[in-house]
Amino acid sequence: MASTMKAMRLHELGGSFQLEEVPVPQPGPNDALVRLKATGVGLTLVIMRSTPGLVDEYPRILGHEIAGEVVETGSHVTNVGVGDHVTCHFYLTCHNCRYCRSGRETLCEYFRGYFGLVLDGGYAEYTTVPAVNLCKIPDGVSSLDACVAADAICTPYHNCVAEAQIKPGDVVAIVGAGGGVAIHAVQMAQVCGGHVIGIDVSEKKLEMVSQLGAFATLNPAQTDTVEEILSLTDGRGVDAYIDYVASRETLEAGVASIGRGGKLVIVGYRPAAAYDNVSPNFTVDPLQLLTYAQEIHGSRYCSMEELKQSLELIRQGKIKPIVTETYRLEETETAFQALLENRVTGRAAVVFD
Repeated sequence: MASTMKAMRLHELGGSFQLEEVPVPQPGPNDALVRLKATGVGLTLVIMRSTPGLVDEYPRILGHEIAGEVVETGSHVTNVGVGDHVTCHFYLTCHNCRYCRSGRETLCEYFRGYFGLVLDGGYAEYTTVPAVNLCKIPDGVSSLDACVAADAICTPYHNCVAEAQIKPGDVVAIVGAGGGVAIHAVQMAQVCGGHVIGIDVSEKKLEMVSQLGAFATLNPAQTDTVEEILSLTDGRGVDAYIDYVASRETLEAGVASIGRGGKLVIVGYRPAAAYDNVSPNFTVDPLQLLTYAQEIHGSRYCSMEELKQSLELIRQGKIKPIVTETYRLEETETAFQALLENRVTGRAAVVFD
């Protein structure tokens, strides 16, 4: 194995990636060294690289949606071995507090940050990962599909199953439906038995959403979201409104669109620092929530078990990962710009030879 590798490194908050030759990292006793085969590119990191306080030091190699092969393990590692095909859980947690122990790792009391933000990640030929964060990929699931599962599929799994609690026959509105995470929520909601309304400002993306089974689509740039949802539901409103954009406008439309007992699930976030200092804060009428027993849920990522289940849904053919753009490692910055300009339907990924 070579002693150096190619990596795309970030040198400052909100900066661009630079292609550099750096030493191959050495795994510690609890780590595994992974040779990358595919790393997802999503809006999460586009936002995070411009958000103060998330990257602990520079230069940093980003990239958390990884898939690759274990090529070396530390002396204390027992859960994975050389040759295993693996992906990675995004959150660095203690695995021991009451939240971690109960399968709610994203609420860890001793959260240490994110893989790829406080540890070097997957926009490189190799990366070291705490072995406890690694998840084996089932036979028959490709690296490209698995890297998408590591965020863009396991997140909707948690959104739809644990938070929205979608039941057969429920009507579900999905906002930003053509985006890299939400396009898989369109599928996940239907796996749960939901009837989907896809919402996006791109007609091209809405075509894909329709092809994936949404019974209706709407474009807020062309029609009033609330009026259209109420029309589509005979005035009842939706059972769940899952918002992957989470601007003030989309969130207030969500509050006005959910029916009796309905759930507004907030997944996206638009920090003012990354969006021209426009605040996403919104207002609600507590009497409305009280009268109609409505719920607002904040939904963060997923548990390790939900990641495993997401990979299994791919293996079973019940969820199809949607990757419409692939890039070479040195094109990572190009991929980020395409996402920033809203030009990518579904997911993008960096693929390695």
